[in-house]
Amino acid sequence: MRSYLFTFLLATALGLGLTPLAARAGLRVGAVDRTKGTPIPRSGGVAILLSTALALLLLGLVWDPVRSLVRFSGQTIAPIYAGAAIVVGLGVVDDIIRLKALPKLLVEVGVAVGLYFAGVRASTVWLPFGIVELGQAFGLVFTVAWIVGITNAFNLLDGIDGAAAGSGIFALLAMFGASVSLGQPLVALLAVALAGSTLGFLPFNFPPARVYLGDAGSLLLGFTLATLALAGATKGPAIVAIAIPIVAFGVPVLDTLIAVVRRGVRGAPIFKGDREHLHHRLLDLGLTNRQAAAILYVVSAAFALASMLFLNPNVRGMAVVLTMVGTIVWLAVRHLRLHEFFELARIARRGMSSPRAISFNVQVRRAADDLAATQSWDQIVDLLAGLFAESEFDVVRLVVQKHGATSERREYRLEDGLIHERKVAIQPDEWGVHLPFAIGTDGARGELAVFRRYGRSPLLTDVNLIVESLRPSLSKAAGRVTAPAD
Repeated sequence: MRSYLFTFLLATALGLGLTPLAARAGLRVGAVDRTKGTPIPRSGGVAILLSTALALLLLGLVWDPVRSLVRFSGQTIAPIYAGAAIVVGLGVVDDIIRLKALPKLLVEVGVAVGLYFAGVRASTVWLPFGIVELGQAFGLVFTVAWIVGITNAFNLLDGIDGAAAGSGIFALLAMFGASVSLGQPLVALLAVALAGSTLGFLPFNFPPARVYLGDAGSLLLGFTLATLALAGATKGPAIVAIAIPIVAFGVPVLDTLIAVVRRGVRGAPIFKGDREHLHHRLLDLGLTNRQAAAILYVVSAAFALASMLFLNPNVRGMAVVLTMVGTIVWLAVRHLRLHEFFELARIARRGMSSPRAISFNVQVRRAADDLAATQSWDQIVDLLAGLFAESEFDVVRLVVQKHGATSERREYRLEDGLIHERKVAIQPDEWGVHLPFAIGTDGARGELAVFRRYGRSPLLTDVNLIVESLRPSLSKAAGRVTAPAD
């Protein structure tokens, strides 16, 4: 355990010392962000990488346990080191010249595919009904999706000062604790070293930031967490190895999933960035950067602690985790105004009430067909009265006006399948749809109007169907008959 403690402390000290040097180097090579007026270097990721590597190398020179694990890692997880070098190199280039999303994605997919065939892969996945063997094809897809997804989840979370780095520390410490418990010293050593380096960087990144992680840093955190989770999944109980990382990475994973759902619901490009992530929503509520970061830290810590419940998997622990995740999602949707989820809920409620909606829509279509057989004004009115007898509208009004003269305006109220000649006043708390049409050939005009009060449950009736199907049929039928006599 002392090896882990000294590694963490040394990595933290190196992070504190190397971050200012990396910041100056970032300014020199042009890896800067100019969106806030004052150029801020985007080279924090380089400091984290160097601090982690130096801490392991220096301790390896004087401490046999660390030296043995570092040598062992060169034999067992060398592909992860190679992949990390490529991903960090990609991030450095992007921090300097700003690459487009597609080339970065293709490189990440290529690295993930290479890791799969190098043995860093997911071969099983835990589902509520048991452990499922993925096989080669599904294993490749899952591995690529996991590595690319987690890598970019931390990149997306890096939208406000300190968010990605703080969440990464909690996730790394959760992975460290799980690895120690499961007897995976190499994964534990790498996780604690990276956590210490990130902690040393965090004071320079906490709002107001003097150095940014940059793509190199956020991609490094996400990639390392994703691949170490896969490396740990090759040992220990499958449910533990898979469930702990998923829960520990809760904040970036949820943020990414919510972003995908948001964009998918409204047909926006999945990979196009926006300012509607969870951290942006927190800022929109009026919170400061520090307050938003603190909230994300609290939630990240809660996820990290909850992931430890899977060290001794049981139904109670699973229920606690699912309840916590559901509560956080509900709070986020309700208080951060994620309108796309409100729309999904509305569609779901509409789907549950679809038989009633379908029934009335079918009646509208039948009425449109039946209007073609009407021969008199009375038949038209009777048909409309029957159609709207059990509709969702509060008031249905029919108006007849001859030659535009106000003295010859007649109004009818269609209610419960009956026709009452009376004026129908529009109330201030009602909205309506008005369908004008001509009657006969003598210039008489008619109007069918339906009204509904504000504040009622969502309307299930397809108003567009009434406008586009019923109105043309009504116009044709009314055009063949004579207006009602005075």
